Amino acid sequence: MSNFVQVLSSCGQPNGKTYADASKLSRMKLSHVGIIVQDIAEGIKNHEALYGYKQLSDIVEDPTQKVRVVLMGASESDPVKIELISPMSDDSPVTELLKKRQVIYHLCYEVPDIEKAKEKARKNGAVVISKPVEAPLFDNRKICFLFTKDHYVIELVERGHNH
Repeated sequence: MSNFVQVLSSCGQPNGKTYADASKLSRMKLSHVGIIVQDIAEGIKNHEALYGYKQLSDIVEDPTQKVRVVLMGASESDPVKIELISPMSDDSPVTELLKKRQVIYHLCYEVPDIEKAKEKARKNGAVVISKPVEAPLFDNRKICFLFTKDHYVIELVERGHNH
C-alpha cells in the first residue's frame, strides 16, 4: 500500500469511520489517474526515469476514444496506477486539453456495475460525457466518462469477473 493510501486510511472521518472503512462501503475502487502526454513513447520514458515506473501494459490504440493508452506503475500490485493517454489525431477528445496544458485528465474508479454506478453519479449531479463503451486497454470491459458537480472528470471502468 502506498504511503498516501496508508495516510488516508489512518485518518478518521467525522462519523468515526476511517477512510478505509468508507471505501469498503462505496464499492468504488480508485483504479488509476489518467495523464495526457503528447507522445506516448516519450511519456513512458519520462515516467520510467522520474518515478522508476514500469510499463504494465502494451500500448493500445483505442479508435473509439481516438487515443493511445498505456498503464504504468511500480508493479502490477500498485493499488493505483497511471494511465498515459496520447491523442491519435487532431480530433481526439484530449487534443485541446493538451494544447491548454491540462494534462491531469481524470480519476478512474473501478465499479461492479457500470450502469448502476453511472446512474448513481448522474442522480448526484454528474453529467455523462460518454456512454459506456468497450475499452481495449481493459480487456474490452466497459468504460464511461462523467463530469462531476465538483468540476472534474471521472472515468468508470466495469470490474472484471476475476476481480
